[in-house]
Amino acid sequence: MESDQYEELCRCFIAEKEGLSIDKVVSTRIANPTRSGLPEYKHQIDLYWETGTEISAYINIANAKWRATEKIDQGDVLLLQQVRQKIAAHKAIIITNTGFTAGAVAAAKDEGIALHVLVPSLDVSQLPKGDRATIQIRLSELMMQSREPIWSHRVELRGLGFARDNIASSATGRGYETIKNPTYETKVIQTSTQRTATPPANKSVGRTETRGGFGGNKGGDFGGSMKK
Repeated sequence: MESDQYEELCRCFIAEKEGLSIDKVVSTRIANPTRSGLPEYKHQIDLYWETGTEISAYINIANAKWRATEKIDQGDVLLLQQVRQKIAAHKAIIITNTGFTAGAVAAAKDEGIALHVLVPSLDVSQLPKGDRATIQIRLSELMMQSREPIWSHRVELRGLGFARDNIASSATGRGYETIKNPTYETKVIQTSTQRTATPPANKSVGRTETRGGFGGNKGGDFGGSMKK
């Protein structure tokens, strides 16, 4: 399987799991928040989709990584976390066919990134090459025709970032609607941004945030100002 074929398989997977139309899971490039005097650049996102309720919306991103044998390592997780922060995404996922190293799992638990193993169980020779829309149409047809799932799926980490996050497994691939003439255009999404490096107003001066709280105290003291 080639990387673009795998990315389209992952698009099918996300759409089915989230209950979305396939055209709602897009490949895109998102502009980095601009800073005065620095050059502009964009972040390439394999899969981008939005979910939410009547009162809130969530931005989700995923990296689809087809590998021959090697597992996803810690650096891949940390890179995705950096992109997630830059574009203010709420949820980030890595999907691969091989698995994850211990370092990758440790970093994902710390950063709250979900890890999934998705392995194709279809005859890859039936998939066209090159044109993503054609690949997607063929995948949709195979999903409708097959009595068995066209992938096997294992949840390595759900991305909650807590010790109670259990490993689970599942398989699916049925009940998917064939999408005719899908189009996936690369587009620039303007984030809430064009944020600058200037700190927001009305923030307490002198607070330095750490993972444990403020002012370097893991107990959550505010630089000692709350002590009596």
